[in-house]
Amino acid sequence: MRKSESKQKLLAKKISSIAGVISIPGDKSISHRAIILSMITQKTMRIYNILDSSDTNKSINAAINLGIECKKNDGFMTIKGKGLHGLKAPDQDLYFGNSGTSMRLFMGVLSAQKFPSVLSGDSSLNTRPMERVATPLRRMGASILLENDHAPIQIYPSEQIIGLKQKLKVPSAQVKSAILLASLYANSKTILDQYWITRNHTELMLEFLGSEIIHNESKIILKNGELKGRDTLEIPGDLSSAAFLILATLIAKDSQITIKDVGLNPTRTGFLKILQMMGGNISTKIDSNTNFEIQGTIKVKSSKLYGINVPENLISLSIDELPLVFLAAACAKGTTTIRNATELRFKESDRITAMVKLLSKLSIKVKELKDGIIINGGSITGGEIDSFGDHRIAMTALVASACSKTDILVHNTENIDTSFPNFVEIMNKLGMNIIDSEN
Repeated sequence: MRKSESKQKLLAKKISSIAGVISIPGDKSISHRAIILSMITQKTMRIYNILDSSDTNKSINAAINLGIECKKNDGFMTIKGKGLHGLKAPDQDLYFGNSGTSMRLFMGVLSAQKFPSVLSGDSSLNTRPMERVATPLRRMGASILLENDHAPIQIYPSEQIIGLKQKLKVPSAQVKSAILLASLYANSKTILDQYWITRNHTELMLEFLGSEIIHNESKIILKNGELKGRDTLEIPGDLSSAAFLILATLIAKDSQITIKDVGLNPTRTGFLKILQMMGGNISTKIDSNTNFEIQGTIKVKSSKLYGINVPENLISLSIDELPLVFLAAACAKGTTTIRNATELRFKESDRITAMVKLLSKLSIKVKELKDGIIINGGSITGGEIDSFGDHRIAMTALVASACSKTDILVHNTENIDTSFPNFVEIMNKLGMNIIDSEN
């Protein structure tokens, strides 16, 4: 559903405590990559624990429109890969709804095809910056036309994709991934220099599926060529989704939860490190039987949190969870400063401004900065919150009820389905009280 049509409201009522042992749905970022990479392998692959959400379904629909056979089964999805050059020209524009990850990663694949394509999104996605992806792809020979940095995106056949040495200009795993996907089609190897540590799911999956890739925190070297693929691929639980459960437990009274089979990739655990620095009682145990992605168990107990200056090196490792860090700061004793987070302004909403408005509505004193926020911890009151069409803002507002004085009503919550469709069910199972509110 388009942002302008969304009318659903959820009411989060006061609770006493949170408790339970639970698993969460598959990781959204890894699910997108599994769909896109499996369609250009030379295998028919079974993907287990793939996230079934409106965002990931946009990637599946795009794959189908490109001639790929995708079949949902009980517990897994089968995707029949056709190799790098087996995609067919779509007979319609490729529509990605609100999924920026889908659009940006498909730009990498489609920029190397011998047919044209048009990529579009909903009113929110069509305002998000795309030149950051188009510019490095054009350096490689891609023919991409944008208007004012935004979708719809027109991609035309390229004479040749050129393997280059490039420096990543923004701390974005999506930009990096688009370049790497195009690099599979290049005439020589690609070398990327990066100054920020960002999610390395694409690198790990390329390696797992047979690509010749060398990668570390500062450099990636990828050799062009076909992906062999695998018979099966298993996706861990989404740490970004688990983050909502984690913070709710920390700020609620007398609470304790265990989250099983969740991804613990070191490029994603900045959120856990920040909360531990604030005094959060969080422990992790890595499973011994993981495949290409590290996964394990997280245990969380109620904690008294304290304000901190969030280290710059943890920002890119917690970028999707930063709204929850803002909420943690609101519940903490003292002042918390978050800087170097300009990337938040280019998400589904401007998440810095959105969280300033949200916390102010809940009676927390905040100061908005160009690249972050200063938050004085206090006592959260209830109130009415607008999600600004952003799933993570909506869920963060609902989690605030774990320590608020009164109920919290959140408008425009259908966007939650983009990443965590059973969020309400899982949170209520653990002891929260979130209900549909009449329009």
